[in-house]
Amino acid sequence: MTPQPAADQSSTTADPIAAVRALLAAANRRLLGDTIAVEDDSWHAASRLPGWTRAHVATHLARHAEAFARLANWAHTGAEQQMYPDNRDAAIEAGAGRDGLAIQTDLDTTAGLLAQEFDAVADAGAWQAVVRLRDGRDVRAGQLPAGRLAEVIIHHVDLDLGMTVDDIDVPTAEAVLDWCAFRQAGRSGYPPLTVVAESGRTYDFGPRRGGEPVVINGPANRLLGWVTCRSGSEGLDGPIPELPSFG
Repeated sequence: MTPQPAADQSSTTADPIAAVRALLAAANRRLLGDTIAVEDDSWHAASRLPGWTRAHVATHLARHAEAFARLANWAHTGAEQQMYPDNRDAAIEAGAGRDGLAIQTDLDTTAGLLAQEFDAVADAGAWQAVVRLRDGRDVRAGQLPAGRLAEVIIHHVDLDLGMTVDDIDVPTAEAVLDWCAFRQAGRSGYPPLTVVAESGRTYDFGPRRGGEPVVINGPANRLLGWVTCRSGSEGLDGPIPELPSFG
């Protein structure tokens, strides 16, 4: 497969959140276009994630869309909500046993629900509202579209339906790297690390102490694949360190 053209952002370049939302809409279309062709038996075959079938990955994606919809609702209503209910893992396990039609419908419906909640945040001018992720970290609502884009892109690769990191366009890869760097900032196990995309954009991972950071240069999609442990270090330039598992 070859990288797909990025979503048309000509009308959203002055609005970075709208630009990321356009990338997310394109990523959703591509995901749903691939999953509609999956037969029931293939849904229950192994994904690239150890211990999970494709149905587990897709069910997780649907539950994540609902989780971010709750956070978006919190942002525009002011009514605090938990990102996930207490039975998150059980819900994924139960959902993984469904047939392909139910899984596809779930992916489509929950993507639409999240888009509606993002629309409501935009209408309310609430992108600066602060909400809380499952791990207790506070984020602005305006960061949620990038977080969802990361989830869709990374797990589309995990579904093992033909998409690889080499198929990710530059704007999408850079938006996802932004989110990944935010989520992994200060995380133990990382060396001080800066990755530099061909556009010149830089992304810092790990702690900012302990000497000069390791600097790795390369195409944005290859950098993304490497830092998320979805691909090796091929195409990257620099002293490649060992990274912890991505999560």
